[in-house]
Amino acid sequence: MKVLFAVSEVAPIIKVGGLGDVAGSLPKALEKLGVDVDVIVPFYSIIKRGDYKIIKQLTIEVPYSGETHDVSVYKTKIPGSNVDVILLFNQRFLSGGGVDAFSSLKDEVARFAFFNKAVVEFIKASFNIYDLIHCNDWHTGLITHLLEEEVGEERPATLLTIHNVSYQGQSSLELVREVDLSIPLHRILQWDLEDNNINFMLEGAASADAVNTVSPSYAKELLFDDIGGQISDILRGRSGRFFGILNGIDNSYFDPEKDRNIKYRFGVRDWKEAKNENKALLQKELSLPVKNVPFVSLISRLDPKQKGLDLLWESLKDILKLDLQFVLLGKGDKKYEEMLANLSKVKKYHEKLSISLGFDEGLARRIYASSDIFLMPSRTEPCGLSQMIAMRYGALPVVHNVGGLKDTVKDGIDGFSFNIFSPNAFLRAVTRAYKLYGSRKWDAMVKNALKNDFSWSKSAKEYKELYKKVIELRK
Repeated sequence: MKVLFAVSEVAPIIKVGGLGDVAGSLPKALEKLGVDVDVIVPFYSIIKRGDYKIIKQLTIEVPYSGETHDVSVYKTKIPGSNVDVILLFNQRFLSGGGVDAFSSLKDEVARFAFFNKAVVEFIKASFNIYDLIHCNDWHTGLITHLLEEEVGEERPATLLTIHNVSYQGQSSLELVREVDLSIPLHRILQWDLEDNNINFMLEGAASADAVNTVSPSYAKELLFDDIGGQISDILRGRSGRFFGILNGIDNSYFDPEKDRNIKYRFGVRDWKEAKNENKALLQKELSLPVKNVPFVSLISRLDPKQKGLDLLWESLKDILKLDLQFVLLGKGDKKYEEMLANLSKVKKYHEKLSISLGFDEGLARRIYASSDIFLMPSRTEPCGLSQMIAMRYGALPVVHNVGGLKDTVKDGIDGFSFNIFSPNAFLRAVTRAYKLYGSRKWDAMVKNALKNDFSWSKSAKEYKELYKKVIELRK
């Protein structure tokens, strides 16, 4: 079975968010199961060429907006694997981007419209050798339509994975003309364009041979209009071809027993002393007083629509009344960045609060390894990786009981959850964790968290079976 994994980012070559982690891990796990996977991404100018052995393979011609554009095809590998990564370079359309979280801004949508065309031309130049194209999020939503027009009945099967329905990639009718899609050939496209806008995610969900999302609970939630909007209509009509598979994490990458980012490494047997030692070092690093109090953290993109920043902000002063320390690492919404930075300057919080705006992988690992409690009050969460990483490092998560958080955190066993999205419910859950800290039950819960297996091995097997099913559906 030969699969082309089309995606906007792949860690560690280019990583913007959690999608990059998935693209850098799932293909490696599939490779171990005998699936031949190639990953295809834009060749952004910010990719550090010197860090990887990158070889030019060929040049293809891509028709777009009434002109023909040369796209150079390069190849490298995901480090530590035999998985090929195909990098598509075009200075005008594909070199920009890859810096911040991909959004549905006009230039981003145009970039990925061109990327979709280039992927299809690459498939044609590769003599249509793939059995299945695994499309990921709105960035790849037009690939099935384009394959139908360019390859016809001989096209490979397609699977679209919805990683986050909040970002759908919308643009004007003009972009459809630039991509040169034949509107009369696609009924869904005709319907979508009634408002003179095209929605990439909707087109992908409607046209792919099958659709899945990144946790079983989020799959159920997407069937409701208040979560999925128009796409819920599409998914309800495709119930026999819509699935939920939980994401995983790369245990070899997130490994507290071998992690070089932390000084005191640990496992299930020796976590307690090592965590206290790591905590003391981090307290010094962050200019906090060294004291053995619950160490609470949040590592997140500062996205007020999804990540529950309103709950955090409304609860934070009450949380800081408790005898604990709170550390935040993240960047995003400028309003929340300013509010959090200003709060950290208040004198009475100097010994209790540390705000680090930006992202630093090494610091993130040290925070995970030092934390006792990890906050994740997301309004919605398709899967979430941070809660899995936190548990891998012995930090008990406090989560809103939705999506992938619901599928991974067991209240009172390896974490804490709250059902009502409100500041009071969130604060009660944090207080429950705070009161339990240091008890025998706490220690047992930490051990449970450390013993969890969120590796990709189980999920990769499910994806392999889904690939087989989708290929059969296409025949």
